[in-house]
Amino acid sequence: MLDFSGKDQKARDVCLHYATQLGQVAVIRFIEGKAAVSSKEQALVLSQFFWDMLETCAGDRDNQVVVLGEQDLQYWMERSMNIISGYLTSIGYEEEWEKVSDDA
Repeated sequence: MLDFSGKDQKARDVCLHYATQLGQVAVIRFIEGKAAVSSKEQALVLSQFFWDMLETCAGDRDNQVVVLGEQDLQYWMERSMNIISGYLTSIGYEEEWEKVSDDA
């Protein structure tokens, strides 16, 4: 499961905000810890979500949109990338993460 424990709670909140905004119901279940990634297809979906979230977040920053009390979420994007990529790597889906990352 994705680990947003301790100081990474804000990263979880940011991911949930964008997953909701982007209509990523399956991703919300991963972020909330209600489901684990168990297939290549799911790993690709989670990987693509991260890059879509990053792009949307950059647009919010450029438009001075405040999200969860902050205007610049770069730190939380970096934490989210480390959490998501680390999780996928640890369960054997590093190749899927790399494929989507290379295409982003």
